[in-house]
Amino acid sequence: MDTAVTQPEAGVKINEDFCSRCSICSSLCPFEAISKEPETGKIVLQIEKCQVCGLCYSTCPAMAISSVYYDPASLTAYLKKAKQTYGSDSLVIMCKGSAPDMVGVEKLFGISKFVPLSVPCVGRMPEEVYLRALTMGIRDIYVLACDDDYCRFDKGSAVAGRKIMAFNQLLKQLGYGEAITLKRNSLKVRVDKDKCISCGNCVFYCPYHAAKLLNGSPSFDLGLCRGCGLCVSLCPAFALELENWERERISSLIAGLSSGMKNPGVLIFHCQWAVLPPIAGDFGSHVRSIELPCAARVDMLHVLEAFQSGVAGVLVAACPEEDCKQEKKGSKEAQHQVSILKEKLSQIGLGDRLHFCYVAPRYPETFTAELEKFSQGIGVEVRKGGR
Repeated sequence: MDTAVTQPEAGVKINEDFCSRCSICSSLCPFEAISKEPETGKIVLQIEKCQVCGLCYSTCPAMAISSVYYDPASLTAYLKKAKQTYGSDSLVIMCKGSAPDMVGVEKLFGISKFVPLSVPCVGRMPEEVYLRALTMGIRDIYVLACDDDYCRFDKGSAVAGRKIMAFNQLLKQLGYGEAITLKRNSLKVRVDKDKCISCGNCVFYCPYHAAKLLNGSPSFDLGLCRGCGLCVSLCPAFALELENWERERISSLIAGLSSGMKNPGVLIFHCQWAVLPPIAGDFGSHVRSIELPCAARVDMLHVLEAFQSGVAGVLVAACPEEDCKQEKKGSKEAQHQVSILKEKLSQIGLGDRLHFCYVAPRYPETFTAELEKFSQGIGVEVRKGGR
């Protein structure tokens, strides 16, 4: 009997036949997932360390590294379709960690009509995609990156800045002028002191020590805040909000998504770095998803709202604890919150309708398997091969 375990398909691969062994990828990798063997000079990818930031594949001069996420072909297909949908020749590329809502983008760049493109890190954008955008009629490209010290991938924002500076010089020589504008932004917590009851939850749970109680009043050092949303979800007085992930906005998303899916349906709340859905497509008509800045931002009231709206099941997906980009604290707290609610739902026979899982984009099929297993258990149809 064959008991061999099949290795799951990796989200990032190196083609040894194309690799020139220049070591650019290993020098840029924020997670030391790529190294060069001293004896052979061979470039080796340790996929278990990889967090799929995309810096290696977007900067490889030999195009020897491939990624299943946000590759040039899918990005180009999206831009062609989105340009017609939004009816604009301005493109805004935003890091998921720094992206405000449409009004926020308008304030930052002074444009009201644009094609939005949200990616896990703007440092992963290949120059090829910028060129393709310009050749299909995009006149102005705006890039919104995280502040350098806020970047979840350590080097991503800095790499984006250097890349855009150099690429603008090339575009000038090609007659496009300085077509790419770069700005930086970070999403921060907001506090309503009139609602605060000085419980200290925000101080106790903040991974970055940004929250303090001074003479019984809440105070946030926004220079330290990293917008994880953990304090927001644990505030019993609803005194905290996080830009672009306000409670009211998420509630509106739940209502809209639940009404637009076929019943019975599954609603996914996932960390924006744990699950990277395809840029064009979804998991089928019975499944919808909501991205969160961290799985710790999942609010138990929002989960209950989903059930109240008719959703058959709710799945919460978080990064593995070792991958958590919130000082290794966000994923653990998310799991704890979900387990408490699951126990309470079990008392009314709904415990199996809520599921928590740890997943990482290094193995795309892992999340698909989790979703399919959970969905089948509660009688929901999922499109095969969703990512």
